[in-house]
Amino acid sequence: MRDWLGGIATWISQGLNCWLLKGNPDMTVSARCHLNQDLPRWRTARKIINRLFFWQDDHCKSSFRSDVVYAVWVLTQTEDGRIASDNTIVGQDECSQPQASKARA
Repeated sequence: MRDWLGGIATWISQGLNCWLLKGNPDMTVSARCHLNQDLPRWRTARKIINRLFFWQDDHCKSSFRSDVVYAVWVLTQTEDGRIASDNTIVGQDECSQPQASKARA
């Protein structure tokens, strides 16, 4: 039940970030506060959010790291559910390679 509630809270935060704040739909408001902590409004929001989650050392930083870990996990999955064993991104083709790589090929 706790995981389900956490998932709902994440979904709401991502929705607010996307809809109201015109941000990335895969990023929570907390993670965005950590990412933009050098900007005055985001720094203030970060302080407020971290106070709301007083039982965590740094909620916004933890949320950002969690988003990054999940993104890496998604990028390393193969079509059959195995984790890629090398550093290639699943589905990478010639179109997604940098221009320098194309020139050498």
